Amino acid sequence: MCGINGIVYKNKKPNKLEIHIMNQVIKHRGPDDEGIMSFENSILGHVRLSILDLSPKGKQPMTCDKRYWITYNGEIYNFQTIREELKKLGYKFLSKTDTEVILKAFHEWGDKCFKKFNGMWALAILDAKKKEIIISRDRYGVKPCYYFSNIEKFIFSSEIKGILASSTNIQLDPNKLLLGNKEIEKFFTTKYYNLNVLPPGHILKINLKNFEISKHRWWRSIDNLPRVDLNYEKSKNIINELLCNSTQIRLISDTKISTSLSGGIDSGIIFSILNKFSGEKHLDLDPFIFKDNNIAYKNALELCSYYKRTPKIIKDIKYKPDQLSSLFTVLESTSSYFSQIQIYKNQNQNGFKVSIDGHGADECLGGYPRNILNFIFDYQNSLAETYQTLNEISGNKYLEENIKKYDFVEKVNKYNLDLLKFMYPSNPTNINQNKYIEHEMINLVPELFLDDLEDLKGYEFGQQVMLAEANYGGLQWLLNKWDKASMANSVEIRSPFMDWNFFQYALALPTSFKIKNGKNKSILRDSFNDILSPSINNDKRKQGLPSIKDLYNEEYIEYTNKTFSENSFLNSNLWNGKKITKDFQAFKKTKDIESMKKLDIFFRLHLMDKGFNVLKEDLNKLTDPNKIEDKCNILN
Repeated sequence: MCGINGIVYKNKKPNKLEIHIMNQVIKHRGPDDEGIMSFENSILGHVRLSILDLSPKGKQPMTCDKRYWITYNGEIYNFQTIREELKKLGYKFLSKTDTEVILKAFHEWGDKCFKKFNGMWALAILDAKKKEIIISRDRYGVKPCYYFSNIEKFIFSSEIKGILASSTNIQLDPNKLLLGNKEIEKFFTTKYYNLNVLPPGHILKINLKNFEISKHRWWRSIDNLPRVDLNYEKSKNIINELLCNSTQIRLISDTKISTSLSGGIDSGIIFSILNKFSGEKHLDLDPFIFKDNNIAYKNALELCSYYKRTPKIIKDIKYKPDQLSSLFTVLESTSSYFSQIQIYKNQNQNGFKVSIDGHGADECLGGYPRNILNFIFDYQNSLAETYQTLNEISGNKYLEENIKKYDFVEKVNKYNLDLLKFMYPSNPTNINQNKYIEHEMINLVPELFLDDLEDLKGYEFGQQVMLAEANYGGLQWLLNKWDKASMANSVEIRSPFMDWNFFQYALALPTSFKIKNGKNKSILRDSFNDILSPSINNDKRKQGLPSIKDLYNEEYIEYTNKTFSENSFLNSNLWNGKKITKDFQAFKKTKDIESMKKLDIFFRLHLMDKGFNVLKEDLNKLTDPNKIEDKCNILN
């Protein structure tokens, strides 16, 4: 697990200092080593978190033949199988890394190699012969990849701040500022001008000779849904086998592996499966548990005791308002997901670099209340259509007699459900905030969603939404926030639920397998009932980490007022700072908390952008150009 950076200049030679500063900004992703590789008008950067083959042989950017160079972030869990396949074709290997396997697989099969990989990745491969760079992202976007382009250069990075640290002046875009943190993920963009996200399952190519940029999809979820066994017991066994296998292959590591428990069903299952592999050399099964006085905390402790493990308790931290700027900069978001940061900070302090976690089950098995609501729409529409069919075949009198005889529901309305409107509302921003900012309504609906829309309509609505959110939104938001929180502390997350074999099978299961006997994710619960403590398996509530409590208190309000009074906020060219400040002070005087909260987004955006700028300025001051040469390979 690492961090990647790269720049292609249209008419300039590479700037080693620029890429070095970008590397330093994302150094938390790879504190163990740094590398730079320059070729003609392009330059690649890399920071390394050593997990497989800790020797210098794993240094990146890596090459095997001076033609192909790679900067790579991720893990290919089946790399050993692919390496054996390549050995039979005559390839020799100098390291024990998956990075070298990727390079030689690309040499042999070109971009078709990505379909062979089972893992998570964002990578760039430079072909010095063709003079092009290929950037690839994994099937679901587990590993992030951002890019910026204008008429002068193309920049990519594992994080937004990596790109912002370049010498290019990149500003917040007022047309995207008021989009929510979840909403913006659906559009594969960010709140900055021309700074976008490479969608999952995509390849982007940059021609170094003419600066042409093209993008295409190498994998589509809807084309890779397996046939599922409609026998519940058989599918239950398949789910069990797939998840156990995906957990086991994620245990390959040359460094310590940890896990954590939230008290919910997903992390509980992963922890229970891990206990089957207690003999693994680097695996530590004493889980990290976030302390909170609720049922989830008690459930987590009970499961820990069930397996005779000693919990590592993480105590809640009270954050001060003056810490928010740095926290928003870490998360690259204005959301308050600070508990996640604490988990991985504690893991890092205990010497762990890898965490096996339970993310992704809700997204493929319908674990959210909104999924259940969509399933209800499907059931109601199905019943309405059945009534209509019976009425047309046998007449209204026959239908009425049997409704009365069997005490069926008398009247059933059919709902007209529109996936496009559901996923992309025409006005997703808050109308109360619009008056403070001049912006235009822009169409950000991604073409790949529109391309898939007709195929998606062939499924029931609940399944449509799950397929859509797994590929165009909700899942990316979930993976993104966890990646930022963990990698800020140099810890790699591996989630068995995100194994594409498991995820696709679970996604394809019928609704009746996902909701059964008053439980959600019922096939998952039933598949692992024998290895869970009763409290975990029987708790039907959606469990997660504790939220930040009492953040909007008197101290927070005073700090907001102080921030709104700063000249940089009052004179912002993004919003009407004077009107925001005037209204906030009026609301404060009347103690109108709800109205004050509606202005909170401007406070948070200002702090996040301020944090990015401070980070960049500090690095520019500290960077010594004379110390860069030993990190750089130059290929002319």
